[in-house]
Amino acid sequence: MRTIVLKSMIMVAAFVCCMSCSDDENGDVRDAFVGSYRIEETAIVDGLEYKDNYNITIVKSSVSNTDIVISNILNTGASVNATVSGVNFNIQQQTINSAGVNGSGRLEGTLIRFSVLVTQPNGLVNFTCEGPKQ
Repeated sequence: MRTIVLKSMIMVAAFVCCMSCSDDENGDVRDAFVGSYRIEETAIVDGLEYKDNYNITIVKSSVSNTDIVISNILNTGASVNATVSGVNFNIQQQTINSAGVNGSGRLEGTLIRFSVLVTQPNGLVNFTCEGPKQ
């Protein structure tokens, strides 16, 4: 009887150890986002298509363990915070250069894709952006 109890305790301990190891291996989901990306941006304003190419940098937020900081958003030099959930992220309403911005996106391997809606006094502009990690 003692042997069965001892073996059961060892199996439970091994299971607990394995579960904690797999959590450590997954790490911080934000790690996949961290780096520099070469972005191709498209926007349509008054029926005309505008394109731009530039770099953004993503780092983990030091304020929240679920947020990232995207620098040079829309090639403005400004930064926005985004909340990560798996491979998706959400940019809550924020203000940069006197305009309201919000958006969402996802990471597909080493390719990032996102949309940003900019609210200005003269209207709304939707930007679509994508690019590979550098």
